[in-house]
Amino acid sequence: MSTKNKGAISTYKISSITDFAKLIETECKEESIILFRGQGGDWDLLPGLARIKLKSDLTVQTTEAKMVEGFKRLSKPFILKEPKNEWEWLALAQHHGIPTRLLDWTTNPLAALWFATKDPGKESYGVVWIFKVPTEDILASENVAKSSPYKGPRTKVFQPEIVTDRIQAQGGWFTVHKYMEKDKKFVSFQKMARYKPHLIKITIDTKCFAEIRYHLDRMSINELSQYLGLDGTAKYVKWVYSLLSDEQD
Repeated sequence: MSTKNKGAISTYKISSITDFAKLIETECKEESIILFRGQGGDWDLLPGLARIKLKSDLTVQTTEAKMVEGFKRLSKPFILKEPKNEWEWLALAQHHGIPTRLLDWTTNPLAALWFATKDPGKESYGVVWIFKVPTEDILASENVAKSSPYKGPRTKVFQPEIVTDRIQAQGGWFTVHKYMEKDKKFVSFQKMARYKPHLIKITIDTKCFAEIRYHLDRMSINELSQYLGLDGTAKYVKWVYSLLSDEQD
């Protein structure tokens, strides 16, 4: 089922992994880069830095700088390969839980569907976003080395170097969001006139999560494949031998 009002983002509703596969086959025929993002609820496409409560005496920029610098200082004993520039540091910090101006996307539609359905739904439906990336908005690798993620005229799209196995496992890309100094905020990605024509929204009723989760597991899309390491392994083993709330009779 599809709905679209004039000037609005195309929206589809699916109830199975079969519906999802057919929709991806229909809507993702372009040869350009197509990214996906899965969310357990229908919240705005905002980076983590826009979703945390700051201490009253700190600005957004100061908070971000302090968190990233703290992460750099404390994480070095645990890093096998130290990031070469600010982009790589930001990507590494993001993937380990530091709220930054980056928003996660993936090149793998099944991974996005898993992130949307991996937990019992707390809202009425989950969402997978499709983003057909304008080529001119992708930061070229040679420009990354010469630029800063904290400056620039507008939001951009960034493919990170593989500084952690999790980025590789998840086919990770990022949108790099510009902080609007005049308005003192980040603008939700889906509300930007520039990007609306390039977005598609897929909704999934939470009643369908458990079945989709099991089908994805058969395709090896699960905690084990998406979170490489002992934490992902432990969560996967726990799930194999127990039931989540929406899997119980």
